[in-house]
Amino acid sequence: MDTRELEALIAVADAQSFHGAANRLGLTQPAVTRRIQRLEERIGTSLFDRSTKPLQPTPAGHRALTEARDLLRRLDGFSDSVTGMARCHGPFRLGVSHGAAPLLAARELRDLHQAFPDMSLTIKSGWSAELLPLLRRGEIDAMLSLDGPHGIVGGVQSRDLPASLLPETLLDDHIVAIGPKSARQHPTTIAELARHPMVLMPEGCTFRALGNAWAHKNGVEFNSVLEVSALELQIEMVAAGAGYGIMARRFCMHSPAHDRIRILDIPGMNWGMAITLIRRASSGDLNDIIDKVGEIVIRAGEMSNLDHARMLSAL
Repeated sequence: MDTRELEALIAVADAQSFHGAANRLGLTQPAVTRRIQRLEERIGTSLFDRSTKPLQPTPAGHRALTEARDLLRRLDGFSDSVTGMARCHGPFRLGVSHGAAPLLAARELRDLHQAFPDMSLTIKSGWSAELLPLLRRGEIDAMLSLDGPHGIVGGVQSRDLPASLLPETLLDDHIVAIGPKSARQHPTTIAELARHPMVLMPEGCTFRALGNAWAHKNGVEFNSVLEVSALELQIEMVAAGAGYGIMARRFCMHSPAHDRIRILDIPGMNWGMAITLIRRASSGDLNDIIDKVGEIVIRAGEMSNLDHARMLSAL
């Protein structure tokens, strides 16, 4: 197979047009079109839906992209491996879910870059459910996720993960209710909590869904809700006394506002979760840097272990 055809496939997908891919590759548009056509003829199926704008891969195109990215990355390091001069280089694209972001902040990313100076690091942030499809299609190489209870990994049931994805649990976590440290008296039941203003993420957030379900089970609901679109802003609003919230314990511990909030002891409002690193089974030469991500996250999590978290619950 001609690697130039694979390069054209990736360029068209990234640029979402033949014209843009031609500019990236320094070719004419007809030349790029011919390469894609030859590849489609060899495979026996269309790789792009020409009826959409911007141009989108077909399902077969997504699968071909995943294989093409892996193949070209492995070929890129082939010579060094044979001569014994292998050194990690090239791009590394890591997805980081919002709930796990504090464990891979600026200092941790600096450490990762220093350990692999020849790697070009790209960070993609989002919700786990947004990142998992990117990982499956090979658009990112690994993802760090805050996974939910009941066997939820990357936003789906663990049993539904394809064999091509390998999850590894790095740390435990819990979703808890939080309040401002300045309050004289905190609610001790879900019914009492529901009488207070709540600072929550928009509908669709796992934290909010867990709280709503528990409130409904106890015959109450959150009526006064202030919606915010960022987890750190949510903590800051709670710390400022705007209301109460539902948040990941480790996110609280790593927040600049950690000394102005308190984790509440409300029966039933403590859901076990996990920080999970998910890689593709075909990661190959990227396994070293993915392993390093895991080591850095575990080290960063030491400051937010359960003993430290109890400090936020102390009266």
